[in-house]
Amino acid sequence: MSIVWRDRMSIDGGLIDNDHRYLIGLVNEVDSVRPSPAMPEQLAAILARLDAYARIHFEREERLQAAAGFPYASAHHRRHADLARQLDAMRAECGKAVAPQEMLTFQNRLGDFLHQWLVDHIVKADILMKPFVAKMQLHAGGIPPLAEAVQRREADRTADQPRRNRHPALPGG
Repeated sequence: MSIVWRDRMSIDGGLIDNDHRYLIGLVNEVDSVRPSPAMPEQLAAILARLDAYARIHFEREERLQAAAGFPYASAHHRRHADLARQLDAMRAECGKAVAPQEMLTFQNRLGDFLHQWLVDHIVKADILMKPFVAKMQLHAGGIPPLAEAVQRREADRTADQPRRNRHPALPGG
């Protein structure tokens, strides 16, 4: 069952809400995957994108919280770290599910986890940021949309790759 954005999920009417809408779109993609030989690769690709997007979103949100003096920032960071660990575990489990029935079972568990994770986190944890939105928005200017931020990070990572692979004992390394 797809997640539908509702007004009660709104935090700031801006950057954070746009990030959440984008993440909801990725979570909804899990539900759209149909049984096929490509199912494992499709779910793994969605999970990889979700992982990259979620981690950048967490960083952005935590930076804004710090700038706004959000008093629950450390507890919120721990929640984010726990969610990232759970997402890592789901990615590992996805790599182990091989048989078609295992993939369907995994897809159902993954969908349940992601729906509960995202909606619960927004409605219960992120909602606490609402009184700090004005301060957060003062620091949100110039932060690119989530998709653009992920693309930039991937481009930076790709550009750094040749430098990391150089051997110091070799010429040019």
